[in-house]
Parts: sequence; structure tokens; C-alpha cells
Amino acid sequence: MSIDRSAADQTSPTRQLLLVDPDATERARLRAALIAAGYVVDDTDRAEAAAPLAEQRAPDLAVIALAGSGTAAIDLIRSLKQRLGPAVHIVSTLPSPVDEPQRAAAFSAGTDDLVIAPAALTDLIDRLAAATRHQRAFVEVRVAKQVADRRMAYGAEASAMLAHDLNNGLAVALLNLQLLRDTLTLDVDDRDALDTTVRSLRRMSSLVVNFVDVARFEDAEVSPAFTSTPMLPRLQAVVDINAPAIPAGVTVSVECEPALTGHFDTALIERVLHNLLGNAARYCRAGGTISVAARPWQRTGVEISVTNAGPQLPESIRPHLFERYVRGSGAKRGMGLYFCRLVADSHGGTVHHEATEIGPRFVLRLPGPAGDLR
Repeated sequence: MSIDRSAADQTSPTRQLLLVDPDATERARLRAALIAAGYVVDDTDRAEAAAPLAEQRAPDLAVIALAGSGTAAIDLIRSLKQRLGPAVHIVSTLPSPVDEPQRAAAFSAGTDDLVIAPAALTDLIDRLAAATRHQRAFVEVRVAKQVADRRMAYGAEASAMLAHDLNNGLAVALLNLQLLRDTLTLDVDDRDALDTTVRSLRRMSSLVVNFVDVARFEDAEVSPAFTSTPMLPRLQAVVDINAPAIPAGVTVSVECEPALTGHFDTALIERVLHNLLGNAARYCRAGGTISVAARPWQRTGVEISVTNAGPQLPESIRPHLFERYVRGSGAKRGMGLYFCRLVADSHGGTVHHEATEIGPRFVLRLPGPAGDLR
């Protein structure tokens, strides 16, 4: 009987196939057809003898007759699947009428397909060709994933190294410029230019640190270290550090009861406040006011807000403010607010935006010890 090789030709001519059938006539018929279709065939009449063949040459495909083999065929199927997994596609043959318990046992052991013996050669070849295409697609996806994983690992490592070197360089430049600003006598224009450069370097340094910290949060490498923190001195310290970045004529006020205490990771929340205050300083209108406030929230928690007298945010971007790389004013992309959300989430808190009569307000709410996520 001639075989249409159009389906088999879509497979590799070196596909290894294991053929197990106690019926010598049927085995010879299948072997001849499979070799003609381009497969390399190892065949045997006993399931017990098939295991050593599979050890010598791992099959890509297997055609195993269940009739006349007892439980040995089922054991062989199970063994092949345990050792090779999806790398081997197993077709079992059963005579008609089908023995339902044996059929169920075959599928339970790992059989991928079942045909009625004696198998129609064209149908069997087509099934094997389809299985080969499926295996090839599986391998291609797996290889593509491995390549993507390697690229992501390389990209993460390269980005971390670049961020580290950039941050070091920016820190040195910032310190030197601050030293020059504090020691040199400059006219108004030169001092304005120097102040603008310092603010730009602070912004760049903040972006680099945000980039690194966002990656660490997404990789679950950051766990907040909760401590009780007096709020008023903490807020004042953040304002003092950002004072050089506040445009001339903009007033910053701090509103907080002296006795108010928060329960959070101080370093992380300070980073959030630096982000929020830095944004407020950039967008507050000339001569306007920035308000930094804290008050009790839900008995033991605190609510911290930063409000600036600047233009309201476009309504179209408000629902997406705290998403990664959101496009903001002037089509700029950033991750500062996304970092704020990650920190708030890690504390079991929230951060949101409000459009007030004064201007945009960003509100950070942090639970007290009872809401600690540890």
C-alpha cells in the first residue's frame, strides 16, 4: 500500500519512533509504512523489551499495542511519560470492540492518542505528523521563553549596574555643585542657573533610585521594617531636605499635631514624601503654597497629604496616575507615583489623588499597628 508522504514530510526525517506490537504481521506492516513516511523506527514484540530500546534512543513518538501485552504495555506508557514527559507523544492501539477499562488505564498512564487496530496507515501517519507539529510548537515556545528569560535576567542585571553607576556619579556631581553654591559669591543669574542645575540633578537622582526600588518591589525583595515614628519632625525633615528644590516665592507649610505618631517603615515613607513634595514643587504656580499635613486616621493610623496650588490634573489621566509608566504632563512618563503605590500597598495602606479648590492633593493613608501586614 502506498503512503501519502505529504503529512510526514512536514516532520523531521530523523524523528525517532518506538513501535511495540506482539502481532508480527501488524508490526511489520506498520514498520514498513512508518519507515516509508520518514521515521527512524525501533520495534519489538514485547513491552518489557521496549524499555531498553527507549533508554538507548529516546523516542519522539511511540506506537504501542495494548492487546496481548497485559499490564506491561500500561507500565511502559507510564515509564515513558515519567521519564520523557511531553517530549514523547504516545499513540496506543486497541482492537474493536474497545476494552473500556484498558482504554481508561492507557489514558491514565499517559497515552496521548488512541486508534483502533488494525490501524489505517494514512490516518496513523496523519496523527503522528500532527503530534510532531504540536511538539515542535511546544519546543519553540519553550526555547523562546528561555531566550526571553535570559534577556530579562541580563536586562535586569545591566539596568541595576547602570543605575548604581549613574547614582554614584549624580551624587558626586550634586555634592560638588552644592559646595560651589554655598562657597562661591555669585550674581543673581549665576546663582539661579546653579540652583536650576542642582534641582535637575536631584530630579535625575530621584528617578534612578525610583527605578531601582520599583524593580526590587516587583521582585518581592522589599519588606517594610515597621517602627513608631513621631510625625512632625519627620515631615519637617522632608521639607528641609527639599527646600533647595522649592522655587523662589513658593511657600511650604507643615500642619501636624506635635504628639501624632505613625507606624511604618520610615525610610520608605520618607521616599514617598520626597516624591510627592518634589512633584508639588515642580507644578505649584509661582507665588503659590504647598501644604504638607498629617492627622490621625482610623484610630491608630495616620493620613499624610501634600497639596499644591498648581493646575488640576487632566481628568483623562487621573484613573491611571498610580500605574506603571503613566504618561503625565507634557507626555512625560514616570514611575514616582507607581513607587508610592507600591510602598502604600506594602504597608496595607492606600494613596490617592483629590482635586481640591486649592489644587491637586495626594493623600497617603497608613494603618496603625493593628493593620500591620506582617
